Amino acid sequence: MEIIGGNMIRRSREAEAFFQTVHRTDPASVSRCDGWTAHEIVAHVTGIALEVNRHLEPYLQGDPVPETRSFEERETPLQAMRHDDLLPRLEAEEERMRKLVADVLEKGPGSVINWTGRQMEVTKFIPHLRNEHALHRWDLVGEEEPSLVGQLDLVEHSVEVLGRILLLAGCKHDPAPDTDFSVRLCVEKEPDLSVVVEKGKAALIWSNDSQIPRVDLDTAARHLFIWGRKPEGSGRLFSHLSQPQLSRLQTLLAGY
Repeated sequence: MEIIGGNMIRRSREAEAFFQTVHRTDPASVSRCDGWTAHEIVAHVTGIALEVNRHLEPYLQGDPVPETRSFEERETPLQAMRHDDLLPRLEAEEERMRKLVADVLEKGPGSVINWTGRQMEVTKFIPHLRNEHALHRWDLVGEEEPSLVGQLDLVEHSVEVLGRILLLAGCKHDPAPDTDFSVRLCVEKEPDLSVVVEKGKAALIWSNDSQIPRVDLDTAARHLFIWGRKPEGSGRLFSHLSQPQLSRLQTLLAGY
């Protein structure tokens, strides 16, 4: 996270690539994110930045931070906008967010605010949006060079900040919720990431326990997989699980 002139955080390369992609993509183009066109994706990402700003502005002023709105509440009015009006709104909200994060961190480098029912370090909003930009760009165009999915710091952010949230939707359809479960997602030369269900609660944790059954995959495929995506191309995931174990793993990793 680089601070540049005027107390502003530099726009990430993930954001730059995402913006370039959405400007050249037909808004009616159906994405890899089920039920969403490019227009809905832009509304979603705009809504995240808008909601971050809605929290940080009162925090800076010493006022109470509001409850976080649902995706539906924040995105419905954005979806109703003309796409040509929505695109500049996306860029304005993202720029405003970077300015507000920088202002908050100047005031208190360790600042923490309420966010979606939990405490969120303000520094985490930048990698949070980097994840959204990288993954939703993939939803529109797949993997391009340079690939932005699979970066270890974004996977680490996903695990640290969203480790349980990424599994909430899948847990609702878990075929054996009362049975403990552990599977490692193994990438060569990187730490093993485990999908774990214990006493009915699911989480993503870093674990190198070689006794846990595994799936071998590449770094980009793992990032996509834990966010409920289906990595494209054969020869990217290799299962060392039984069929019921693999089926349950795929059910749990349904995204949110």
